[in-house]
Amino acid sequence: MNPESLTAAFVIGLLGGTHCVGMCGGIVGALTAGLAEPARRSRLRLFITQLSYNLGRIASYALAGVLAGVLGHQAGLVFRLVA
Repeated sequence: MNPESLTAAFVIGLLGGTHCVGMCGGIVGALTAGLAEPARRSRLRLFITQLSYNLGRIASYALAGVLAGVLGHQAGLVFRLVA
C-alpha cells in the first residue's frame, strides 16, 4: 500500500470515529438512562446490556457489508467487470 492510501484510510477512520461517538454514543446514553435503577446500579447487568448493544451493532454492520459485497459482485458479473 502506498502512503497516500494509508493516510486516506487513517483520516477516514478518524472521521468515522467522530460519527460513531455522535450517533452511537447518544443512542447508548439514552438506552442506558432508560434502564431501571437496579439495572443501572449493577455493573454486571450494565456490562451485559452494553455488550449486547455492541454485538448487535457489529453484527448488523457485518451483515450490511456482506450484502453490499454480494450486490457489488453480482453487478460486476452483470456488467462483466469481474471474472
